[in-house]
Amino acid sequence: MNSENRPEREAAKRRIMFLAGEDSYFLAYTAILLLSELECTSPTRALVDPGKTAYLADFLGSDSDLRLALTSAKLGHAGRARLSLLYDRAVARRAPLERLLEAVARHGLIEVTRASGEADRIHLLESPRAVALLKDDLFQGERQRIARLRRSLSHLRTMNLSTLKDRLFGSHEVRTWGD
Repeated sequence: MNSENRPEREAAKRRIMFLAGEDSYFLAYTAILLLSELECTSPTRALVDPGKTAYLADFLGSDSDLRLALTSAKLGHAGRARLSLLYDRAVARRAPLERLLEAVARHGLIEVTRASGEADRIHLLESPRAVALLKDDLFQGERQRIARLRRSLSHLRTMNLSTLKDRLFGSHEVRTWGD
């Protein structure tokens, strides 16, 4: 290997390995846990449009943010501002999350399916490493929040991204943009 390129390659690897301002382990575990709890364990039961994971991650990590998004009450300025911040963060993490999901797929934990003209689909593979991750009770709160999301957002596994954005943000008068 050419020693002149080594520092450049190492820097590129570091940029890919870490999401700016994000905990990539949390996001990877969130995606795996979401797939497990939504029973996305085969190509026929895959999560349609894995980009939804970027929008759901903050809600899975916080009871207060989830309550804010799922309330039917009219939100005040502070509530809308918080949802707007969460939305902007989700839009910013979509591309890095896609790279992260590709890395998780390379490690044999998930499978990403791309069909021409359709949204990507991902599902969990039977893997000893995935089983070991999912056995941990440390993330019981996230499991409970996923269950609350499932009850409030029927067809979460198959709904398209625009419907998810409308239900979590648009219904609270938060402007959505980007795809």
